[in-house]
Amino acid sequence: MVAALTPGTLEPGLAALAEARRHLGYHESPPGSNRTMFGRWFGLDGEPWCAIFVSYCFAVGAGVILGGGRSFTHGVASVPQLEAWLRETRCWRTRAPARGDIVLFDWDGGAPDHVGIVERVGGGRVGTIEGNTGVASNTDGGAVMRRSRPTKAVVGYGRLHRAAISATL
Repeated sequence: MVAALTPGTLEPGLAALAEARRHLGYHESPPGSNRTMFGRWFGLDGEPWCAIFVSYCFAVGAGVILGGGRSFTHGVASVPQLEAWLRETRCWRTRAPARGDIVLFDWDGGAPDHVGIVERVGGGRVGTIEGNTGVASNTDGGAVMRRSRPTKAVVGYGRLHRAAISATL
């Protein structure tokens, strides 16, 4: 059961960001396996886990199930699935990101490839906390890290509002 946000609590994005910070430095084990505590929690251990990590942070940190619990009971497992839900719920933004927003990236001109949570914005860059990233691999690096990305790699942002949240309850 997903807990409803009560007055005086953090907005969901900021609560999810606080949860993401708790996991900075976490690595999948063994390296290159996609095996994580987040995958075990989600029920898809051994699969690419950037969207699973963001789903975990929103569910555990903010009590919000991304995707409304329709696809999986814990959130979404793929970045395109997350984008579709954000658009459907009118949470999609293409500019003016804020701390706690969900940020989707595209590295190759196709569907979005990767997702994180916005921590800071400035100077044509967005600072994020991401799961399954690394210095040698933007999308499958095996760690929870802070990253600084050019805004030109951003497909869009998701900012949850009350109607989207109530759809998850």
